[in-house]
Amino acid sequence: MGKILEKYIHLRVSMKDYLKKVFREASETGAPVMRPLFFEFPEEKRAWEIGDEYMLGGDLLVAPVLYEGMRRRTVYLPECKWERFPKGGEVLSGGEYEVDAPLDVIPVFRKLS
Repeated sequence: MGKILEKYIHLRVSMKDYLKKVFREASETGAPVMRPLFFEFPEEKRAWEIGDEYMLGGDLLVAPVLYEGMRRRTVYLPECKWERFPKGGEVLSGGEYEVDAPLDVIPVFRKLS
């Protein structure tokens, strides 16, 4: 478990500039740091129905693993281009996807457009 914690501490440190930007935006505009999907995608009906994903700022969609033993989950991505974060790779369009969620991976996606 220590290696997983270390991995995410390093990830958070690498996100320092992004998090500063998001916290500044929250301070200046009142926009929440953790946002329901409909906050960023109000025109998408499905975004209003999703209760187990959130946006971290305007660019990162987080789909946490909520149940013990869960190693895959369905993720809804609003209509735009996305890639897995932090490693990138395949570019995904909006829609529902079944994604791997091993113990050491939180499904997170970066908005590209």
